[in-house]
Amino acid sequence: MKTNTNEIVYGFNSVMNILTGKRVPTKVLIMNNHHEPKITSICKEKGIYVESVDRHVLDRLSNNRNHQGVLAYVPPYEYGTLEDLINDLNKKNDALILILDGIEDPNNFGSLIRSSACLGIDGILISKNHQVQLTPTVSKVSTGGEEHIRIYQVSNIAQSLIRLKKNGLWIVASDGSADRDYDEVNYKGKIGIVVGSEGKGISPLILKTSDFIVKIPMEGKITSFNAAVAGAILLTQAMNYKRRNK
Repeated sequence: MKTNTNEIVYGFNSVMNILTGKRVPTKVLIMNNHHEPKITSICKEKGIYVESVDRHVLDRLSNNRNHQGVLAYVPPYEYGTLEDLINDLNKKNDALILILDGIEDPNNFGSLIRSSACLGIDGILISKNHQVQLTPTVSKVSTGGEEHIRIYQVSNIAQSLIRLKKNGLWIVASDGSADRDYDEVNYKGKIGIVVGSEGKGISPLILKTSDFIVKIPMEGKITSFNAAVAGAILLTQAMNYKRRNK
């Protein structure tokens, strides 16, 4: 399923990842007297139109964000569906999926996409509701990581997990009330890691649906990580476990 309107991506790394990803920009804007030989070279190679514009144009289009002198117009992002995810999982014996339960902060979502792309996990599952979608800010924070990892969008996370479990996915949820640490789980096989919202955490229904509930031990005076950091820690643990237990 695609978003309804064309999208804007800004920032050097984000635009570079777009240029080397699946979507092909329709146009790239570069600030006057701002030399970007790597970007202009790729655009020339791929036949992408490049336009030189005043800084105020980029400021306006990016809502005065840190565009670093470059901005790209890209086709709508195409989310995968639940059926797509099930089909993709059925092709694998081992997989790692990040499942987000109500992440509303675009910076956290962008960071989670970036971490997921860096670690090379198999996809991210999000809801259409009570969840920030892919926006220019999210893409900037993720440095265009959405171009290198598939994001699946569903109407209801809890119902989707039931179907995914029937198709061999084991669900690991992170919650401070857990009685086992995050490094005490077998992450072999097809694993989905759930990270909850910034304020409410993971919903009771999703916790009930999960196969394992784990916590990240805290010994300092601050008793919680933000969603992006917690997700990165859990994904790194799972990937390390998989790598060591092939």
